[in-house]
Amino acid sequence: MQQPDYRINDVELNPEGSAIIVMNPDEDAFRHSFSKFEFITSMQVLKKAAAKYGIPMIGIHREYRNSRTTEYIMRKQQQKMISLMSPSSFDEEYLRQFRDLDLRSSYTIYSEDIFTSDDVAERLDSMNVRSVLISGFYTESDVYVSAVEALIHDYFPFVVSDATSTISERVYFEALDLLAQHVEVIDSRDLIRVWGVD
Repeated sequence: MQQPDYRINDVELNPEGSAIIVMNPDEDAFRHSFSKFEFITSMQVLKKAAAKYGIPMIGIHREYRNSRTTEYIMRKQQQKMISLMSPSSFDEEYLRQFRDLDLRSSYTIYSEDIFTSDDVAERLDSMNVRSVLISGFYTESDVYVSAVEALIHDYFPFVVSDATSTISERVYFEALDLLAQHVEVIDSRDLIRVWGVD
């Protein structure tokens, strides 16, 4: 019997040896995202993949660190809120579907970089993870920094584009464009094709 070819863009993405990282899987981040429907449908694909292959899903929540730059960081975050989309009549239904995903945080970190947490790094190492699929909020900060840091820490990072979101559509696409210069940027359709997730 022929072994399946788990390759995307000539990079191996074997379910064995993979982990799914979900950044900031909380309602506030979801409420502020511009692409709620796309996030929900792609996260459903990720959850099916996790169930089918026994892939760990690791939720990571970022808190603002208490440092001399805290006030500055919070001010920058408030500036982003200017770009928030207007509320939609579908928002409550999307929020219900988000809750149904039952995403939880396993770790709290105090940086956009998941590898500042020894606990996260040790867990990935203990599971012999080689590839990390990065999803969640916010594409231009937490997802971006953690994806690049994953590469620096000797993992193959795959950003699942439709399973990430942020406040502004423009910022989202700019961040994905920059990420694609360094790491693999895929979408849930790639996982459906390569991993046979239906």
